[in-house]
Amino acid sequence: MQNHRHGGNLNATAVKYGLKPQDIVDFSTNTNPLGPPQEIQKNLKKNLSLIAFYPEPDCQTLKEAAAPLLDVSPQQITFSNGAIELIYLVVQALQPRTVLIPGPTFREYEIAARVWNAQVKHLKLSPQKGFALDLEHLVRAAQGTDLVFICNPNNPTGYLLPPEILKPFLEFCRRRSIFVVVDESFLFFHRDWRKLTCIPETRKNKGILIIHSLTKFYAIPGLRVGYGVAHPETINFLSNFQPPWQVNSLAQAATLLAFRAKGYARETRRLVMRERNFLVLSLAKIPCFKVFPSEANYLLVKLQEPLSASHLEDKLARRGILIRNCSNFAFLGDNFIRIAVKKRPENLLLLKNLKDIIYQLECKEV
Repeated sequence: MQNHRHGGNLNATAVKYGLKPQDIVDFSTNTNPLGPPQEIQKNLKKNLSLIAFYPEPDCQTLKEAAAPLLDVSPQQITFSNGAIELIYLVVQALQPRTVLIPGPTFREYEIAARVWNAQVKHLKLSPQKGFALDLEHLVRAAQGTDLVFICNPNNPTGYLLPPEILKPFLEFCRRRSIFVVVDESFLFFHRDWRKLTCIPETRKNKGILIIHSLTKFYAIPGLRVGYGVAHPETINFLSNFQPPWQVNSLAQAATLLAFRAKGYARETRRLVMRERNFLVLSLAKIPCFKVFPSEANYLLVKLQEPLSASHLEDKLARRGILIRNCSNFAFLGDNFIRIAVKKRPENLLLLKNLKDIIYQLECKEV
């Protein structure tokens, strides 16, 4: 369970600190600060009768609804029980000998690779360079591997690999028969996601799988919905390893309602950009903090001694605020935290409590 430690465990935090889960302000998970779309909140109850029936086994209705939104055919889409299911599925299906993982990044890539006995090759990214990737190092590291995971924007750093690096890298991998998984779970939060997504590459390249998380963007982690986009032949191959009914009836109904939500996506992107800029400027004024640039809906922060992630996590939790301690990410120790971008009142609450705690310490320059 330690390997699968993520943010958002409100029940465990509530038990540990004597709180009620609903009273905790959760900055440890990167879901949409707006909450689920009003269309879901108002209408999902009307779909409760669906639980008496089997859901569509292959989510055909969802595929047909998503296809025009993504400008692909329904045959290029597969839905899953959260994006994480596809991470394990692709490793199971391909059985790679060696998997390249530039990091620090989402832990589940490495765990999935090790579950299926693949050798993991890390490409360590430097905090001094803002955790950036360059084409030369990426190509060199990918040689001799069978599968590469690219998280874009990266979790937890927020770094976005630009198309001028990513597209040549995908072409290099295509020529070398190296399969690439591009996890775009947080790209929907970016206002230019249509220009940045690698989905168009899937029309001609059978060696790519694009992963999107609806859990994050539509703030429905309790329902678990994600999907993958790839060439039709790749989707057909992966479907051989998927069980039927992997997305339950209410999750399918909620996703259809989310797709019809008018103005929700635009409002989300405006809010995230405005509040992310506000948090960056405000956190930079606090001693002991170094905030890394981010293109996502969260911020990675490096802490300076005597402050540690464990200490800050504990102090804030006692005040009913949960942050992500990043000590179990590869290459990040007990001096990195991740903070989700939320609405202004919640962000102000976090800043006030951070200042209260940190001004009790004597911090050196970061």
